[in-house]
Amino acid sequence: MHTYFKQYRCIRWARHQHNDLINHEKVIHVDSAESQVSMGPRSVTRILGLFETLAKAVDGLSLAELSVTLESPKSSLLTLLRPLVAEGYLSHGSNRYRLGPFIYRLAGDILATRNFPKLMRPYLEELAVKSGESVYLSVIDMESQMVTHIDGIDSQNPVRYVSPLGAPRPLHCTAPGRLLLAYQDERTQDAYLKSAKLKAMTWRTITDRSTLKKQLKEIRETGVSISISELSEGAAGIAVPVHNTDGTVAAALVIAAPAERMQHKLNELRELLISVGTAASGLLGHA
Repeated sequence: MHTYFKQYRCIRWARHQHNDLINHEKVIHVDSAESQVSMGPRSVTRILGLFETLAKAVDGLSLAELSVTLESPKSSLLTLLRPLVAEGYLSHGSNRYRLGPFIYRLAGDILATRNFPKLMRPYLEELAVKSGESVYLSVIDMESQMVTHIDGIDSQNPVRYVSPLGAPRPLHCTAPGRLLLAYQDERTQDAYLKSAKLKAMTWRTITDRSTLKKQLKEIRETGVSISISELSEGAAGIAVPVHNTDGTVAAALVIAAPAERMQHKLNELRELLISVGTAASGLLGHA
């Protein structure tokens, strides 16, 4: 799951646990071998209580201390603690429980999410000035199987490509959509290829699943995605990834232009995007 949506999904997880807990990517895997826990409302409340309590305990707490603080039997707590430790939400050492590495990573993602478009804005401005074309920052949502521009700068050229911010766009026929899909794990890609309706938006749109899968592999290898007249006739886009510290992809930087002009200066725009994308990734700690 893309980082831009983690905050939203974590909030939704806490609010709608009754219906869809096990459908989210990075929550407790209650169907795993050592995580056969009934996740009713009381269990959810206890989990949230665990997080809140341990967040205030610098040196961690023992099982006995947690039992007293949360007014919960040790046996009941253990059924919750074990999968939380296994998944990295908590750590256990010297008979004490502490917040685990995933919680800190999640907190960092939430903070970064709030400032992410602002952090990327200078790179969009650089792309806009140097390319003379419309530029966008795009993120993926695999649940809706769509890509969305979360920030952008329209070209000042009289003939230009303009795309509204916040409007969902298909993955299979857009440069940022294919790019971000290419950086999903193989299981996620396969699930998409099996379930997605690869609608022909123009005569150039890729609708063959094996062809799309091959192209995703090429995009992953080159780090560049190009779409020409696939979503709408006469419009083109080129996209590169913005990497997180751990190598995952946070978003796509996109240059969009009329197809004829894009093809005329494709190599120039590709090199510009790669350069700016590398710099943006460096800001996020990617070497």
